[in-house]
Amino acid sequence: MRVVFSGFLMLCISAAHAQNMYDVIVAGRTIGSLKVFDDKGKDNTETHRIESDFKIMFYKGKYATQTSYVQGKLVSASCSHHVNGDLKERTLTKSSTKSLYEVLFSGEDGEDKPRLELNSPINSTITSLYYKEPVNITEVYSERYGKMCSVKKLSEGKYGVLLPDGKQGIYSYKNGLCQEVKTDLAGFKLRIVLAGGKRL
Repeated sequence: MRVVFSGFLMLCISAAHAQNMYDVIVAGRTIGSLKVFDDKGKDNTETHRIESDFKIMFYKGKYATQTSYVQGKLVSASCSHHVNGDLKERTLTKSSTKSLYEVLFSGEDGEDKPRLELNSPINSTITSLYYKEPVNITEVYSERYGKMCSVKKLSEGKYGVLLPDGKQGIYSYKNGLCQEVKTDLAGFKLRIVLAGGKRL
């Protein structure tokens, strides 16, 4: 029993070390954090997960995405955004029998959005930009919008991602590791910066 428990404890410790922590900054002030989790399973399965909490004025937000891959191909993705405890929007992308994927929207902002069908395989998403530099990648899938977004190299280690709402996210890398993201969320200009430049 003790061996099993210590093995489980070691598993938990190693899992905790497989994450990166970022500070969420608005106008030079840290308003929250973003955690990046990485789980590699058996048979070429992989799960990417991001969780973010932030608070600014009367606005308390929680943002989470999770993507699952089998042999490098996306099989499911979920994205949720809570504001002051209420579900603002949720997007679910899942494998479908009629098409490769179907995209379902729910929450306050998603109730009136129609279900989408996608017929092209997806290899990279917005979430995956926190895991690897998008070298030779021209587009990524937005788990939030349920659409593909173009990726453009701006300079060495810096890439622009054009979102469906017309805004651009800018991702900066050093030695293949994401150092900083400049983006917009709910009308705020955010900087998401790798905390201390080191893995937890």
